[in-house]
Amino acid sequence: MKTISKITGMLWAICLLPHLIIAQETLTGIYPEQRGTQTKLRANVVQTLPFYDDFSTSRLYPDSTKWRNRNVFVNDGFPLHPVTRNGATFDVLDELGQVYEYAISNPFVAEYLYSTTIRLDSVFEPEPRALTPADSVYLSFYYQPQGNGLPPESNDSLVLEFGIPNEYDTTWNHVWSVPGQTLSKFLQENDSCYFKQVMIPINDLKYFTGNFFFRFYNYASIANQSVPTNRGNEDNWNIDMVYLNYGRTVHDGSYPKVCFTGTTPSFLGKYRAMPYKHYRVNPTSSITEEFEVMLSNLDKEPHNLQYHYTVEQVNGHQTFTYHGHPVNMAAEQHNYSHYAFVANLFSLDFDHDSTSYLIRHYISDSTCNPPMTDSLVHHQGFYNYFAYDDGIPEMGYGVEPGSGSFAVQFDLSELDTLRGVQILFNHTLHDANNKYFDIVVWKDNNGRPGEEYYRLSNRKPKWEDKLYKFGYYEFDKLIKLSGVFYIGIVQQSNGLINVGFDTSRDNSSRNFYNVNGSWQPSTKPGCIMMRPVLGDDYYIGVEEPTVSKVNVYPNPASSTLHIEGVEQGAAIEVYDLTGRKVLASAFTPTLSVETLPAGLYLLHIITTDGNAVSQKITIQP
Repeated sequence: MKTISKITGMLWAICLLPHLIIAQETLTGIYPEQRGTQTKLRANVVQTLPFYDDFSTSRLYPDSTKWRNRNVFVNDGFPLHPVTRNGATFDVLDELGQVYEYAISNPFVAEYLYSTTIRLDSVFEPEPRALTPADSVYLSFYYQPQGNGLPPESNDSLVLEFGIPNEYDTTWNHVWSVPGQTLSKFLQENDSCYFKQVMIPINDLKYFTGNFFFRFYNYASIANQSVPTNRGNEDNWNIDMVYLNYGRTVHDGSYPKVCFTGTTPSFLGKYRAMPYKHYRVNPTSSITEEFEVMLSNLDKEPHNLQYHYTVEQVNGHQTFTYHGHPVNMAAEQHNYSHYAFVANLFSLDFDHDSTSYLIRHYISDSTCNPPMTDSLVHHQGFYNYFAYDDGIPEMGYGVEPGSGSFAVQFDLSELDTLRGVQILFNHTLHDANNKYFDIVVWKDNNGRPGEEYYRLSNRKPKWEDKLYKFGYYEFDKLIKLSGVFYIGIVQQSNGLINVGFDTSRDNSSRNFYNVNGSWQPSTKPGCIMMRPVLGDDYYIGVEEPTVSKVNVYPNPASSTLHIEGVEQGAAIEVYDLTGRKVLASAFTPTLSVETLPAGLYLLHIITTDGNAVSQKITIQP
């Protein structure tokens, strides 16, 4: 049977028996949607050393030039204080994002991450030559149990295997594994470091072939079936910064890179998103005075970094730049908190109902050759909804027993029209949480939900076919509101309704639950993922243009690259074969590359919505 901590996450301990239900609010696992498959591998790409991926240039899916399948989730929500910007999360979800149908309480193999084929027989830079065990080849990576999700139990594990194809199949050799544990226990054993590096020497001659590859996978187990609506995503592992190369040592924990890490900061104070008209009423109180960006220096040398950000209004005229004070980072210093100020208020365009901004953060050390740089892009939208959450549900929320209620507080700065609610529901095994509920709007009663104002009865969860797509529930009448109000759910039956729960920020002071006739403040740090939709018309956000087809020519190039098929506002980054960024700029249709030494590079184009498109380029003399 699963432990109590599995059912409740990191919070309240409860006793769940088939014949007993205790009044409470409860957290469980989450549901990220479609993410590929573990059994269908993509066409193989052959890599040469070095092999490096810190997942920072991927979004949702692993880089197809390095990994052959897509069912691990690349994100910045589940990893807590990752070494670099994102991590790859292992969980218990199948190719459609649903809990595996064969998931049970005993450990089962859940997620795989297969590398592409890697040439371990030879190296080609600076000159081609054979590779042998004497070249001191190591595979390294960082890992973390639980993160912001739920912990793997002690009989669960994360596994690494090396593989060599043979005539009929692939021979897999177990080389490393670690049993599951809570993050708190992991921190105690790891000197309070949030990620632990593993160094694996490759010294067996059988691996030094032209078709070596490796894979990670996790053993997982789900909550006991006595509570079906709790049987959601669990047993989370995160990995980061996978690096395979020769000429390394067991003490080689550094890499020539400085980078942003963690989640993108918001310029707003209380909310992550809010309607433009309410921002305009009181812009000063809507903006935070300062915000935090997380930085890491992975190099064995200290660096004095320059930090700045730029703000550009999409389809508008406002731009501004902020230059922060220099940041002195020690060698191999991870997750450093740097604070910056919001330099200007966003514009007040009273002839627009919505607007959005691209906020680009940059760090650099120009004293290096080549310079070390990194960038972080955030899209700040002002549309027609309020949101406390960042869109990633690390857990699921609900209350016990049936007829219990929960609500989220919002505050309107002027009279407005409430026309519906967005709610993100998590899947559970066989969608056991597909139950009826009522959506309710309450007036305020001294800081807690008071008189019921409106009820939309007999609804069921809506699961959209797009990752992290909220289901929309339109009211059958428009509701005029001002000041403080609450939206929430009244559950009609026992078992969690399992609404998405964002654990990246603590919004518990605005979350309330009622299981015995009286409203109580939530004890669960996080955001219940419900968003009120306001205004006369229904529209959610503005679809930003993305790269559909990129044309880069000439390739090879000697002085200038021409880039077609990219929208304005994108960013360009060029990496060498060691994974070090050697060039970064805002998008331009003609990119000068004459300062780059001859060789093979990877061109990354980062679109305005954070997606990355990659293409190999060759620079010739």
